[in-house]
Amino acid sequence: LKSPFWLQSHLYDPLVGPHGRAIGALSNMLRIPRAAKNIQAVVACARRAAGTQASQVPATAFAPVKFQKENVEDVMAELPAFNFYEMKEPVANPYKGSTLDKSILLDPPEAKALAAPKAEFSQLENGMKVVSVDKGGLVARIGLYVNAGSRFETSANFGVSNMVSMMSFNSTAHLSHLRTVKTLEQLGCNLTAECKAGREEMVYKVDVAREFVPLVIPLLVGNVLFPRLLPWEVKAASKKVKDVKGALEADPDTMVSELLHKAAFCNNTLGLSPHASERCLSYFTPETIRSFLIDHFAPERMALVGVNVSHTELAKWAMRSFADYNAIPLKQRENAKAVYTGGDLRMEGSSPFCHAAIALESTPFGQKDLAPMALLQTILGGASVANSAPGSGITSRLAMQVVKQSPYVESCAAFNTSYSDSGLFGVYGVSQPDKAGEMCGAITKALSGLTSVGKDELTKAKAMLKGNLFRQMDDDSALMQDMGSQLLLTGTYGSPADFAKIIDGVSEAQVAAAAKSMLSGKPTVAAFGDTHSVPHYSAIEAALKAA
Repeated sequence: LKSPFWLQSHLYDPLVGPHGRAIGALSNMLRIPRAAKNIQAVVACARRAAGTQASQVPATAFAPVKFQKENVEDVMAELPAFNFYEMKEPVANPYKGSTLDKSILLDPPEAKALAAPKAEFSQLENGMKVVSVDKGGLVARIGLYVNAGSRFETSANFGVSNMVSMMSFNSTAHLSHLRTVKTLEQLGCNLTAECKAGREEMVYKVDVAREFVPLVIPLLVGNVLFPRLLPWEVKAASKKVKDVKGALEADPDTMVSELLHKAAFCNNTLGLSPHASERCLSYFTPETIRSFLIDHFAPERMALVGVNVSHTELAKWAMRSFADYNAIPLKQRENAKAVYTGGDLRMEGSSPFCHAAIALESTPFGQKDLAPMALLQTILGGASVANSAPGSGITSRLAMQVVKQSPYVESCAAFNTSYSDSGLFGVYGVSQPDKAGEMCGAITKALSGLTSVGKDELTKAKAMLKGNLFRQMDDDSALMQDMGSQLLLTGTYGSPADFAKIIDGVSEAQVAAAAKSMLSGKPTVAAFGDTHSVPHYSAIEAALKAA
């Protein structure tokens, strides 16, 4: 799938760094683990989207949550102890000098029966869905997902979704900006509170100690229910727009993703960037932002997701946050279908390498062919010369046919990104500039070879895909993102076990058919950095058709 946070470096296998070997570039080497970690949640979502097929996944039952009037004093009594202004006198460490062989527990915790975590679902009276999984962790992760993003922008408000994210956690009807910031600091979550805008979804999220969940849910809801959008705060936030372009060009991975989407969906829906540019500054006004919120931020288009939190508490405080206020009414909006055009887009950049991606149109979110596409991605895999440890993809097709065949290829990995009505499947590679042509030729050959997959190779791919799927769901952030995306786009949730069953049912014929259907379309080429030796678009298209 995609993710707003996600991404936007969703172009790589979770076990492969984006750069690989970077001779003489220590900063690039240091970025490998970070980028690999950032994309784990994205790949998990993309690989699991097929689990939402209505015909193969049980329908999700939502427990209704009715709005009700409550006594204010009783509600306040349930809040955890919290002092906004708190200055403590220094206290000597009572455990100073204690050794590890001495117990410091005065009241040992009560033993509790262990139970397997399970997803629980509710729906508020206003239509907002609430889902949670309590894994017993001490840190709760809360995310408010909204089905809105750059694909819903028009020529009258380009960049508005990015503007909305920049205005998050500012003044609301109840809290000033200063009060909001100080509250987050006191709760210890000022560094984790953020809002990210993507192409089809926006997410407000925060990580906080689980006992403080009743305090952060109203704060999150206040951002979408009654933001004040004060002119001076909007003006201050607009200055960040100028930094977006610089940050984008400084990150080759994200830049390739942007170029790829712009070329693949030229001038429509998914091709619109979730990053605001300087030409968007004229739209950066309170009125523009408020109009976008009114058009798209209805509760029916929202999902509140929690990990490591009691579902009863999450649903109760979500209800209380909306009970006394008139939510934004649901408005009909034009859902223009994404039109895949294919194309070629290149940009010279400061990177000393050539970053290139070749993609084809893939299957939309939740369709029957998405499981075969996920297996094709696993078969291609990926590799990096900077990482040859077991489990890093060293036996995958791209490792054997691209990376190991040339000392000039830094890394290469397959990607599969699905949206509500389209998707992109392809290969992203990084090489020395003079050898970009050879790398692109090897990539097109590897893509063309997907029409032939043997039984043993498919069995191995199934085992790898299921293993990666279950391991990645141990990541709380990946789990939250997965649940939020599925609820927004399908209204239901498929568990890892559901998708594992679908994977097991995929045949060789289905994989071959999916590959042939994909290869019959027009390719998309994107390149960034030193692109002087990247082959012409027609040469790449001809190479794919000749297979």
